[in-house]
Amino acid sequence: MKSSPAPRRRNPIQSRAEATLAAIREACLRILEQEGPDRLTTNRIAEVAGISIGSLYQYYADKHAIAADICNSLLVADLGELDRYTEQSLFMAKKSLDETLAFFIQEKVARHRKLYRQLKDFYLEIHWRYDFETYMLEHFPQRMTTADFLHIVLRRYREELAPRDFSIAATMVVNAIEGTIHATLDHNPEQILNAAFSEELLALVLGYLKHPPPLSSISPSQPPQ
Repeated sequence: MKSSPAPRRRNPIQSRAEATLAAIREACLRILEQEGPDRLTTNRIAEVAGISIGSLYQYYADKHAIAADICNSLLVADLGELDRYTEQSLFMAKKSLDETLAFFIQEKVARHRKLYRQLKDFYLEIHWRYDFETYMLEHFPQRMTTADFLHIVLRRYREELAPRDFSIAATMVVNAIEGTIHATLDHNPEQILNAAFSEELLALVLGYLKHPPPLSSISPSQPPQ
Protein backbone atom coordinates (compact mmCIF):
# COMPACT_ATOMS: atom_id res chain seq x y z
CA MET A 1 0.00 0.00 0.00
CA LYS A 2 1.55 3.30 -1.02
CA SER A 3 2.14 6.03 1.50
CA SER A 4 1.98 9.69 0.54
CA PRO A 5 5.11 11.74 1.07
CA ALA A 6 5.19 14.12 4.00
CA PRO A 7 3.48 17.38 3.05
CA ARG A 8 5.32 20.64 2.70
CA ARG A 9 5.88 21.83 6.27
CA ARG A 10 4.84 25.41 5.75
CA ASN A 11 3.56 27.48 2.88
CA PRO A 12 5.56 30.43 1.62
CA ILE A 13 4.00 33.81 2.33
CA GLN A 14 6.70 36.08 0.91
CA SER A 15 8.62 36.37 -2.32
CA ARG A 16 11.80 35.45 -0.45
CA ALA A 17 10.23 32.20 0.69
CA GLU A 18 9.06 31.48 -2.86
CA ALA A 19 12.61 32.05 -4.08
CA THR A 20 13.90 29.61 -1.46
CA LEU A 21 11.43 26.95 -2.57
CA ALA A 22 12.38 27.48 -6.21
CA ALA A 23 16.08 27.19 -5.32
CA ILE A 24 15.43 23.92 -3.46
CA ARG A 25 13.50 22.41 -6.38
CA GLU A 26 16.07 23.54 -8.93
CA ALA A 27 18.89 22.13 -6.81
CA CYS A 28 17.08 18.80 -6.59
CA LEU A 29 16.70 18.61 -10.37
CA ARG A 30 20.29 19.69 -10.95
CA ILE A 31 21.64 16.98 -8.64
CA LEU A 32 19.51 14.32 -10.31
CA GLU A 33 20.68 15.39 -13.76
CA GLN A 34 24.36 15.95 -13.02
CA GLU A 35 25.15 13.66 -10.09
CA GLY A 36 22.46 10.98 -10.01
CA PRO A 37 19.88 9.88 -7.42
CA ASP A 38 22.45 8.35 -5.08
CA ARG A 39 23.78 11.83 -4.37
CA LEU A 40 20.35 13.27 -3.66
CA THR A 41 20.25 13.98 0.07
CA THR A 42 18.76 16.89 1.95
CA ASN A 43 22.27 18.03 2.92
CA ARG A 44 23.41 18.02 -0.69
CA ILE A 45 20.24 19.77 -1.85
CA ALA A 46 20.73 22.52 0.74
CA GLU A 47 24.38 22.88 -0.30
CA VAL A 48 23.57 23.22 -4.01
CA ALA A 49 20.65 25.56 -3.27
CA GLY A 50 22.94 27.77 -1.19
CA ILE A 51 20.85 27.59 1.97
CA SER A 52 21.22 26.05 5.40
CA ILE A 53 19.81 22.61 6.14
CA GLY A 54 17.63 24.26 8.77
CA SER A 55 16.07 26.51 6.13
CA LEU A 56 15.32 23.48 3.97
CA TYR A 57 13.61 21.68 6.85
CA GLN A 58 11.38 24.69 7.45
CA TYR A 59 9.58 23.73 4.25
CA TYR A 60 10.23 20.04 3.61
CA ALA A 61 10.38 17.00 5.88
CA ASP A 62 12.61 15.00 3.55
CA LYS A 63 13.77 14.61 -0.05
CA HIS A 64 10.61 12.73 -0.99
CA ALA A 65 8.49 15.75 -0.05
CA ILE A 66 10.68 17.89 -2.32
CA ALA A 67 10.28 15.39 -5.14
CA ALA A 68 6.49 15.32 -4.68
CA ASP A 69 6.42 19.11 -4.88
CA ILE A 70 8.43 18.96 -8.12
CA CYS A 71 6.01 16.39 -9.54
CA ASN A 72 3.04 18.58 -8.62
CA SER A 73 4.70 21.62 -10.20
CA LEU A 74 5.38 19.73 -13.43
CA LEU A 75 1.83 18.43 -13.71
CA VAL A 76 -0.05 21.62 -12.81
CA ALA A 77 2.25 24.11 -14.53
CA ASP A 78 -0.49 24.79 -17.06
CA LEU A 79 -3.88 25.15 -15.39
CA GLY A 80 -5.41 25.58 -18.81
CA GLU A 81 -4.26 22.06 -19.62
CA LEU A 82 -6.08 20.77 -16.52
CA ASP A 83 -9.25 22.54 -17.64
CA ARG A 84 -8.83 21.00 -21.10
CA TYR A 85 -8.54 17.57 -19.54
CA THR A 86 -11.74 18.11 -17.53
CA GLU A 87 -13.68 19.40 -20.54
CA GLN A 88 -12.42 16.61 -22.78
CA SER A 89 -13.33 13.99 -20.16
CA LEU A 90 -16.89 15.31 -19.97
CA PHE A 91 -17.15 15.40 -23.77
CA MET A 92 -15.89 11.84 -24.12
CA ALA A 93 -18.22 10.62 -21.37
CA LYS A 94 -21.20 11.69 -23.47
CA LYS A 95 -19.81 10.16 -26.65
CA SER A 96 -18.48 6.67 -25.97
CA LEU A 97 -17.41 4.47 -23.08
CA ASP A 98 -14.46 3.06 -25.04
CA GLU A 99 -13.21 6.51 -26.02
CA THR A 100 -13.67 7.82 -22.48
CA LEU A 101 -11.55 5.02 -21.04
CA ALA A 102 -8.97 5.35 -23.82
CA PHE A 103 -8.63 9.08 -23.14
CA PHE A 104 -8.41 8.57 -19.39
CA ILE A 105 -5.72 5.88 -19.72
CA GLN A 106 -3.70 7.90 -22.23
CA GLU A 107 -3.72 10.97 -19.97
CA LYS A 108 -2.76 8.98 -16.86
CA VAL A 109 0.06 7.15 -18.63
CA ALA A 110 1.26 10.47 -20.11
CA ARG A 111 1.65 11.93 -16.60
CA HIS A 112 3.83 9.04 -15.48
CA ARG A 113 5.87 9.24 -18.68
CA LYS A 114 6.49 12.93 -18.09
CA LEU A 115 7.66 12.39 -14.53
CA TYR A 116 9.80 9.38 -15.45
CA ARG A 117 11.50 11.30 -18.25
CA GLN A 118 12.10 14.30 -15.99
CA LEU A 119 13.21 12.54 -12.79
CA LYS A 120 14.51 9.33 -14.38
CA ASP A 121 15.64 6.67 -11.88
CA PHE A 122 14.59 8.76 -8.90
CA TYR A 123 10.97 8.59 -10.04
CA LEU A 124 11.27 4.81 -9.98
CA GLU A 125 12.17 5.13 -6.30
CA ILE A 126 9.28 7.43 -5.36
CA HIS A 127 6.43 6.62 -7.77
CA TRP A 128 4.51 4.48 -5.24
CA ARG A 129 4.67 7.34 -2.71
CA TYR A 130 3.51 10.05 -5.07
CA ASP A 131 -0.26 10.61 -5.28
CA PHE A 132 -1.33 13.26 -7.78
CA GLU A 133 -5.04 12.77 -7.14
CA THR A 134 -4.68 13.54 -3.43
CA TYR A 135 -2.84 16.73 -4.32
CA MET A 136 -5.56 17.73 -6.80
CA LEU A 137 -8.37 17.11 -4.32
CA GLU A 138 -6.59 19.19 -1.68
CA HIS A 139 -6.06 22.15 -4.02
CA PHE A 140 -9.16 21.79 -6.22
CA PRO A 141 -11.81 20.30 -3.89
CA GLN A 142 -14.57 20.88 -6.45
CA ARG A 143 -13.14 18.09 -8.62
CA MET A 144 -14.43 14.54 -8.32
CA THR A 145 -12.20 11.58 -7.65
CA THR A 146 -11.44 9.44 -10.67
CA ALA A 147 -13.46 6.56 -9.23
CA ASP A 148 -16.51 8.79 -8.65
CA PHE A 149 -16.31 10.13 -12.21
CA LEU A 150 -16.00 6.63 -13.68
CA HIS A 151 -18.92 5.46 -11.54
CA ILE A 152 -21.12 8.02 -13.32
CA VAL A 153 -19.75 7.03 -16.73
CA LEU A 154 -20.33 3.32 -16.12
CA ARG A 155 -23.92 3.94 -15.06
CA ARG A 156 -24.47 5.86 -18.30
CA TYR A 157 -23.31 2.84 -20.33
CA ARG A 158 -24.77 0.16 -18.07
CA GLU A 159 -26.32 -1.77 -20.98
CA GLU A 160 -22.85 -2.45 -22.41
CA LEU A 161 -21.37 -3.78 -19.18
CA ALA A 162 -21.05 -7.12 -17.45
CA PRO A 163 -20.60 -5.82 -13.86
CA ARG A 164 -23.75 -4.60 -12.13
CA ASP A 165 -22.18 -2.90 -9.10
CA PHE A 166 -20.81 0.20 -10.79
CA SER A 167 -19.18 1.61 -7.69
CA ILE A 168 -17.06 -1.51 -7.23
CA ALA A 169 -16.44 -1.71 -10.98
CA ALA A 170 -15.18 1.88 -11.08
CA THR A 171 -12.82 1.17 -8.18
CA MET A 172 -11.60 -2.01 -9.87
CA VAL A 173 -10.88 -0.13 -13.10
CA VAL A 174 -8.94 2.63 -11.34
CA ASN A 175 -6.96 0.10 -9.30
CA ALA A 176 -6.21 -2.04 -12.36
CA ILE A 177 -4.91 0.96 -14.31
CA GLU A 178 -2.84 2.43 -11.48
CA GLY A 179 -1.57 -0.96 -10.31
CA THR A 180 -0.49 -1.94 -13.82
CA ILE A 181 1.33 1.34 -14.36
CA HIS A 182 3.13 1.15 -11.01
CA ALA A 183 4.04 -2.52 -11.44
CA THR A 184 5.43 -1.74 -14.89
CA LEU A 185 7.50 1.11 -13.47
CA ASP A 186 8.88 -1.36 -10.92
CA HIS A 187 9.75 -4.13 -13.36
CA ASN A 188 10.07 -2.73 -16.88
CA PRO A 189 9.76 1.08 -16.82
CA GLU A 190 10.74 1.61 -20.44
CA GLN A 191 7.58 -0.26 -21.41
CA ILE A 192 5.36 2.67 -20.45
CA LEU A 193 7.10 4.71 -23.18
CA ASN A 194 5.80 2.25 -25.76
CA ALA A 195 2.71 3.54 -27.59
CA ALA A 196 1.17 0.06 -27.40
CA PHE A 197 1.19 0.15 -23.58
CA SER A 198 -1.92 2.34 -23.36
CA GLU A 199 -3.70 0.23 -25.98
CA GLU A 200 -3.07 -3.00 -24.10
CA LEU A 201 -4.14 -1.42 -20.83
CA LEU A 202 -7.39 -0.33 -22.48
CA ALA A 203 -7.96 -3.88 -23.76
CA LEU A 204 -7.42 -5.18 -20.22
CA VAL A 205 -10.02 -2.84 -18.74
CA LEU A 206 -12.59 -3.39 -21.49
CA GLY A 207 -12.14 -7.15 -21.16
CA TYR A 208 -13.18 -6.89 -17.51
CA LEU A 209 -16.08 -4.51 -18.13
CA LYS A 210 -17.65 -6.09 -21.19
CA HIS A 211 -17.00 -9.83 -20.92
CA PRO A 212 -19.14 -11.66 -18.34
CA PRO A 213 -17.46 -14.40 -16.29
CA PRO A 214 -17.99 -18.04 -17.36
CA LEU A 215 -21.19 -19.54 -15.97
CA SER A 216 -19.15 -22.25 -14.23
CA SER A 217 -17.56 -19.57 -12.01
CA ILE A 218 -20.91 -18.46 -10.58
CA SER A 219 -22.19 -20.46 -7.63
CA PRO A 220 -25.88 -21.51 -8.06
CA SER A 221 -26.50 -20.51 -4.44
CA GLN A 222 -25.15 -17.01 -5.03
CA PRO A 223 -26.81 -15.35 -8.01
CA PRO A 224 -25.04 -12.29 -9.42
CA GLN A 225 -25.91 -9.00 -7.70
